[in-house]
Order: sequence, then C-alpha cells, then structure tokens
Amino acid sequence: MKLFKLSVCAAFAAFMFTACDDSSSASSDGGKVSYDCTVKDGVKVVYPKGGESFKMGETITVIYGSDVQGSGYRFLFKTSEEDAGVDMLPESAGPESPDGKTCYETKVTFIGDGDDQNAEPSETAIIRVVPYEKTAKAANSGTFKVTE
Repeated sequence: MKLFKLSVCAAFAAFMFTACDDSSSASSDGGKVSYDCTVKDGVKVVYPKGGESFKMGETITVIYGSDVQGSGYRFLFKTSEEDAGVDMLPESAGPESPDGKTCYETKVTFIGDGDDQNAEPSETAIIRVVPYEKTAKAANSGTFKVTE
C-alpha cells in the first residue's frame, strides 16, 4: 500500500510540475505548437518561422518575445531583406514592459489595396518587429510567401 501511495504522489507531483511550469513558450493552433520566446537584449520573432504560405486578405498572428522596454512595437511588412518595409498597423502594439521570457501575439492582416495597403504578393516576405525606442534591437520573422 505504501508503494502505491508513493507512486500516486510521484505521479501527482510530476503532473503539478508540468501544469505549473513557468517556461518561456506560448501555444498556438489549439495548443499543438509551442514556441521559445526567450530573448536577451532585443526582439525574437518565432512566427512566422519561415516557409509558410499566406494569401492577401489573410489575418495571421505574429508571435515574438522581447525584453526591450518602451512604448510598444511597429510591425513592418517587407518584400525582402533589403526592403525598407511598410507599417502593418496604424499604431504601436505589444507590451510596454516585456520580460524577455513571454511570447506575445499580435494579429496582422495582409491588405493589398486602398489607402490601408500594407502588403503585396512576394516569394520572400518578412515581418519585422521593431521597438519604437530602440529600433536597432528589431528582428525579422522567417521568410514566407504571400500570394493573391
């Protein structure tokens, strides 16, 4: 009986440790994907990770980590590494006091026409997350495709 109690207690403790784990990941897609957003002295974009394909008009969730304190972030759509980029949001987004451990999520939509245009079809698209106060600490997503 003592062995049974010990096994149940050990299993419960392991469950509680897992359930209360304070890791630096966030789940997306119904808990199926986990990301490590740990970063020191900058920004780390973990999604889009690269290789994805999106369509104009589609809304996606950019997932990133940061420890740069300030007044939020710009989200730029770039057609390539060399492109200066276009703001995807009309104002800053994201936390003002990020901890460098937490994954943060911001939704952006690929808009291709009108006054709000912020994207265009590209084989080498990138989203750049830029802290307002320390722009040199910005980071790019992986390269992805945007189609009509």
